[in-house]
Amino acid sequence: MSMSAGCARSSTMAASGRCSTRCAAPDTGSARTDLPAANGPGWQAMVPARWRTTTARITLIVFAALIATSALLLGFIGRVTQDQLYADVRAAVAADAALLVENIRRDGPRRAARDITEDLRLPGPTAVLLLAPDGHRLAGNVTEWPAGLPVGRRFASAELHRADHGRAESFGVSTPTLDGGYRLLVGRSLETEQRLTDTLKSSLFAAIFLALVLAALTSLILARIISARVQNIADVAAAVAAGDLSRRVDEPPAPGGDAFDSMARALNAMLARIEILLGEIRMVTDGLAHDLRSPLTRMKARIDRLARTADAGEPADDILAIGAEADALLTMLENALEISRVEAGIGREAFVPFDVAALARDLADMYEPLAEETGVCLTAAADLPLPVMAHRNLLSRALANLIDNALRYGAGGGIITVTAERTAAGARLSVADRGPGIASANHGIALRRFGRIDAARRAGGAGLGLSLAAAIARLHGGTLTLADNAPGLRVDIDLPHISEAG
Repeated sequence: MSMSAGCARSSTMAASGRCSTRCAAPDTGSARTDLPAANGPGWQAMVPARWRTTTARITLIVFAALIATSALLLGFIGRVTQDQLYADVRAAVAADAALLVENIRRDGPRRAARDITEDLRLPGPTAVLLLAPDGHRLAGNVTEWPAGLPVGRRFASAELHRADHGRAESFGVSTPTLDGGYRLLVGRSLETEQRLTDTLKSSLFAAIFLALVLAALTSLILARIISARVQNIADVAAAVAAGDLSRRVDEPPAPGGDAFDSMARALNAMLARIEILLGEIRMVTDGLAHDLRSPLTRMKARIDRLARTADAGEPADDILAIGAEADALLTMLENALEISRVEAGIGREAFVPFDVAALARDLADMYEPLAEETGVCLTAAADLPLPVMAHRNLLSRALANLIDNALRYGAGGGIITVTAERTAAGARLSVADRGPGIASANHGIALRRFGRIDAARRAGGAGLGLSLAAAIARLHGGTLTLADNAPGLRVDIDLPHISEAG
């Protein structure tokens, strides 16, 4: 096989038995500059991805709100119920204390002590202790004054030992102030109230647990409903972005509904209007291109006849120049029609699995003679099989456009590299040159239809090559990006995995 004029001769053979690299690619020796800086992991990195979604945040917010509301409500109910239970004991203790104080003041401590002893012979929940100024017990069924309990307390909780009981019990007590240094303690048992309080607490904890479960289920159901509505909109938007303008958001058949229904109707109306407008534009464009192609073809045929019959000299040269312009105009119309067909989604039915690396090698072989004529070293780095699901002819045309552009605008660098490699997302086709490249600020212009920067205008062309390649990449669910080859330009076509393409 012949070698490009600018390439060093090489006999290195690939594993497939053919010379896939016809010249050694230059060693740039430069470090990668497009890698992200190594930043320390923040708190976001420590949170699982599924909990950083809007749905998860809505779920957590609703869950927290329901739990907070339930806890406050149940806590309020428990507090009110407990206060009411103890209010009855407080009233009974106050009544007992008032009666005993009145008896002591009327009859004296000694006589009141006899009455207390007489009354305590009957079993009941009452605790009484009357002490003399020297601490001697005059009457009562409590063995000793509770430590730390002062005189003059209207109501307090205390653990008391009654003489007829072997264990300490919880009482609500009052210690009214008496004259002469005497001390009086009156109490009512809190055992029943404490049992009710314990039962109430258990019930409240069970209710809180049930509220947790119900809040979690409610939050998940609400989040799933919202997520489903949003996902439907996202799916439709993705389909429209891929070229399917017939997709619509789900909406209720009847008028009214919530904000999502209103948004769905507004989006569907907008999509319908866009579909109509784009259809009209495409119809006008296609009709104009078809109408122009026929007279241009007839004009080109007549120019060719004139060129064959004209005498050599300046008129013949002018006729040939006019013919070249007609060819360029026909090519431009054909490219415009092809872009319209591709953006309309025409061609997906012809997707087949094939080795895109072999396609890259074949195109490199086909363009090698042209590269030799211009003194360019054409390098193919596509040795490993790389299956994709794609339209072979369209993808071949896209890659050919990129090689054409590289030969036209980047030949001055002397080296053009065609690469097919596997990526995490699928496959990547790249064409890189060492020419002047395109400034990053002009990348958007270069990808527009008929978009040409100054260098492209001087070199000719209609500005449709990159637009057509980008449209073909989108048809396959991929992307076309421009990158700095330092120096030169690198154009990447990224295609999805074979199971995702099409």
